[in-house]
Amino acid sequence: MTRLRIPKVVPKPKDFSKFPWTEEFRGKFPTRIAEQYLISGMQYEDFRDFLFAEKHVDYRKAGLMAHALRADKGIVRNDNEILLTINFPFCEWRCVNCRRNMYQRSKNTDAYMYYFDAIMREIKLTREIIAKRCYIVKAICYTGNLLALDAEEIEKVLSKCTYTLSEINVELGNPKFVTREKLAILKKYNVTRIIVNALTFNTVSLRKLCRRYEFKEVYDSFKLIAEFGFDLNIELLVGLPQEHELQLGRNIKLAVELGATGIDFYSRFCPQGNNIEVTTDKNIIAEQRKLLEYSSNTMKSLGFSPYFLYCTEVESGCFENVGYALNNKKCKYLEDKYWEVSTSLGCGADTNTVIVKNLHNTRKSIQNTYDLGQYIMGIEEILEKKRKFFEQ
Repeated sequence: MTRLRIPKVVPKPKDFSKFPWTEEFRGKFPTRIAEQYLISGMQYEDFRDFLFAEKHVDYRKAGLMAHALRADKGIVRNDNEILLTINFPFCEWRCVNCRRNMYQRSKNTDAYMYYFDAIMREIKLTREIIAKRCYIVKAICYTGNLLALDAEEIEKVLSKCTYTLSEINVELGNPKFVTREKLAILKKYNVTRIIVNALTFNTVSLRKLCRRYEFKEVYDSFKLIAEFGFDLNIELLVGLPQEHELQLGRNIKLAVELGATGIDFYSRFCPQGNNIEVTTDKNIIAEQRKLLEYSSNTMKSLGFSPYFLYCTEVESGCFENVGYALNNKKCKYLEDKYWEVSTSLGCGADTNTVIVKNLHNTRKSIQNTYDLGQYIMGIEEILEKKRKFFEQ
């Protein structure tokens, strides 16, 4: 009897040069465009299939958009709930890709002292505004590097920003700033989460970014964070030069092993803010889409769910930024910030203050100066401008 040989079917590789976001859904919030097609009571799977079959959205992106929309619709939009951002723009060195206005504290010792005094004055005014308008502080984030400060200064800042039931987040750009003493102070003041702006754990990439450490040198810092029981978000950059699936997969693996409850992916060609790096190289575009799909599939297999999604249209395509959470441990600050849901008060250089009126669908904002020196020298004007902004 002749044995039947069944030929092995090799799936046809996906052509990523032909899988952009469809034109209709390009823009900052594709979910808000998709929402018009959502029928009351429609299940997540049905809406994903509708976007794929009827609107011709790539199947993976249709699922991502449907899932993110479900998260977006679950956010309570209360105009009395606000976000508070307090920025300490200090670091040990400046990364080559950094578009933020960061300063080396060791080389700006005089400016640092004056900055600390200025921001404490702005924090005081902000407390008065919050009390006067009966705002509820939903979430706080100390951006930049709060842990670059001395322990006594960290305690002084945290003691002035105590709000009942607030989610408190501390951004960390350099794990070398972590000490047991500083983490104990964060715990004392009920800090909820550490958001590590890791970008990558790849040694070659870290050197190219001018981050002067290797993962093995900061591993103990992550162990300390885990020991204190903080929730941990790790931010990764997708599309760094010479980083492909192998490197991205290793970054994800290490983030999970470090105990991350949130992993946030930012596309190299869809950065935060308006500083968009544009590419017209078709091979780079295809590789970027491939990596974004890889990250999405990997996070799904690990049990993480997307809870924020935003895009910035670039000349050659639309690449998504996505936050994933494990066991629904979402970061309220990042969720509200990237969905642009809540009024936000900013303290410090390069921060925004935005008043959001959800019922009237209006937004008005003011921005603090980008430059550290201008912030210090112009603090009187900044305080007066903010005071008048909330009296309108």
